[in-house]
Amino acid sequence: MTSATPPMRATPRGPDGVAYVRLAVPNLAQTIEFLDFHVGLALEEHDDTHAYLRVGLEHHSVELVAAPELEQFRYDAVGYHVANATDLADLRERVTAAGHEVHPLQDRMKSLCQDGFAVTDPNGTTVELVLDMVEYAETPWPDLRPETLVHPFVVTDRYEETLHFYLDVLGFRASDYVEDFTAFLRCEDRYHHSLAVRRADRYALEHLCFIMGSMDGVMRRRARAQYKQVAILGDVVNHSASTSIAFYLYDPKHGPRYELCDGHRVLTPEEHETHRPRRLKRDPRNIDVWRAAADDRTWAH
Repeated sequence: MTSATPPMRATPRGPDGVAYVRLAVPNLAQTIEFLDFHVGLALEEHDDTHAYLRVGLEHHSVELVAAPELEQFRYDAVGYHVANATDLADLRERVTAAGHEVHPLQDRMKSLCQDGFAVTDPNGTTVELVLDMVEYAETPWPDLRPETLVHPFVVTDRYEETLHFYLDVLGFRASDYVEDFTAFLRCEDRYHHSLAVRRADRYALEHLCFIMGSMDGVMRRRARAQYKQVAILGDVVNHSASTSIAFYLYDPKHGPRYELCDGHRVLTPEEHETHRPRRLKRDPRNIDVWRAAADDRTWAH
């Protein structure tokens, strides 16, 4: 008996999934040490002004830019993979048709992929769409390394414009909403979300999520944070939407909150084509199913 063939899609293809983020930080050496010890990123190419850190085969998951004039990190860009040249050309046409200016990639990024372009989202963040990033032959030596960067989570005072840009222009798909407050958007890799957007009175990168691959890895990273007295803002959370279990560590000099999780829902190919997003109630138990009650706001995320 063969499985059912997913229905033909009625919408254009979006990016394949998140590739990397670019962060400017006040102390490059200290942030490299933080991301190595606490998140598990492996340092690769670097000098006094830039550093590339990775978790898997791809050239980098995080690019750091030295910015000693800052007091805390700055979110400069996010990169998304595109599956093939046809999809890249289609995305370029849709971006242009929607009235957005297409920009070339930075010279550093041009040398690390076959093709790509950049566009500015409604919040002023650079979004880079890249084809065939350079890879390493092997993953870094395993030392509690995450498996992959799975999503950024942003808060924005331009909620509707942001959703329009990512859904209608770039072709992301909505997986779930929390009322009219938060949206979880997925790419073609079918992770429940490759971007989350929450309504707010400001714009900021709130966190980055890495999948650890095991609960043991999550808890060992949590123990390291506790040992070094790094703030844990959101401790052992069981997410209803993505079904992941995670904690969040935070030091604003080194980036946003870093979510380290075990498990993250991946939709089946059929679900990816037919899924209808839920409208979840804005209730702490829809953020963490282990919350005791609707008024349990010990960590209101």
